[in-house]
Amino acid sequence: MSLQESIRRILKEEVNEIYSKPSEKMDILIERWLNKLFSGAKMYHKETWKTRHDFEWCNNGLEIASVTLFFDEDKYIYDDKRPTSKRNFESGELSIPKSLIDDLVNYVPIRRNYLRYKIEEWFDDNIFPSVMDKMERTDIRIEEIKEYPKKAEVCVPPVEKPEGVSEEDMIELVLKTTLYKRNDLLKHEEEEPGFIEKIYLGKLHNSEMDRLRG
Repeated sequence: MSLQESIRRILKEEVNEIYSKPSEKMDILIERWLNKLFSGAKMYHKETWKTRHDFEWCNNGLEIASVTLFFDEDKYIYDDKRPTSKRNFESGELSIPKSLIDDLVNYVPIRRNYLRYKIEEWFDDNIFPSVMDKMERTDIRIEEIKEYPKKAEVCVPPVEKPEGVSEEDMIELVLKTTLYKRNDLLKHEEEEPGFIEKIYLGKLHNSEMDRLRG
C-alpha cells in the first residue's frame, strides 16, 4: 500500500461527521495525518552556498517536505568567506506539496489557512528541532509555508562521488555542462577547498533528478 493510500484510509476511518469549525477532534485528525505522513521519513541536507541550506524529507520514494534557510551575504558574495555559522539568519521557508494538502482538504471541510497554520505549528514542534541540531543554531525558524510543488515528486537523495573519479574528471564534466572556465574553477577551489566536487556532485544530482522525474 502506498503512502498516500495509507493516509487516505486513515482519513476515511476518522471522518464520521462534518467539521464546520476547528475543534479538538479536528486537531487530533491533522496531527495523526502528519504523524503518518512523516513516519519513517528520511531527512537530507544540502549546503547550496554558505548563504543557503536546503533540507528535504523523503518517504516511500516521494519528497514530502522541504525547508530552505537563507543567511546574509556580503555585497561581493565571492569575496565573502565567512562560514554559515558566522552569518546572520535571514529567513526560512517550509514547502509541502499541494497534492498532499489536497488529500486532507478533499476529505475534510477545513479552512486551508487553518490547516497550513496547524502544519507549521506541528512541524516546528516535531521536525524542525532536527534541523536546528544539524545547523547547531537556535536562531533559525520557519517564517513562511508554501504549497509547492503541485504534486509530490520522486525523491532524489544526495549523490556520492563515484569511486575512482579524479579531480580532472570532475573538472571536465563541469567545463562541459557550465559556463565556468578552468582557471576560474581552480581559483575557487584554492579559495574554498571542495568547490569543484560540490559543483560536480550537483550536476550528477540534477542529471539523476531529470532521469527519475522525466
